[in-house]
Amino acid sequence: MKERFENAIGTVFAMVEGICRLILIFMVCTVTAQVVCRAFGGNIKWCEEVMLILLDTMMFLLLPIGIKDDLHIRIEAFAKYFPHKVKVFLIYLSNVILLLVSLCMIRYGAFLMEKTKAKFAITGLPRKYLYLVTVISGMLCLVMTIAKIFGLFHAKSTDEFLASRMTCEDM
Repeated sequence: MKERFENAIGTVFAMVEGICRLILIFMVCTVTAQVVCRAFGGNIKWCEEVMLILLDTMMFLLLPIGIKDDLHIRIEAFAKYFPHKVKVFLIYLSNVILLLVSLCMIRYGAFLMEKTKAKFAITGLPRKYLYLVTVISGMLCLVMTIAKIFGLFHAKSTDEFLASRMTCEDM
């Protein structure tokens, strides 16, 4: 079961990474086109609004990838002096905090989607779609955090953190 779960997670996150790559390519092309247009006295009217939506989308979609790969900031300068049990406790504590943040993202993202009725001025797209990505990201973060808490998924950096020890060179 663990192997099937890891394969499913890998597939979903590969799709998310692919979407983020496509968004980045589109953003670079659009901004380049906007710069060229401005050099010739023109303007792409929808550029700023679309870039806002895409940047927000990419930022929130990259958050679960950071949780999956343990790319968040971990202060190891003092933690390497802690016993193994304290390190394990710190990992569980950080996962519980991430779980709470994920639940808040889902709850408040859905709340903001429900309450937001405005539309973007130029494109006419509903602003609630900005918050849809927050809910999707929160769900992906929630699944990944639960998997880590129950030991269904491990990141290499977590194992390295647990294995770190104080050496003579550190003194």
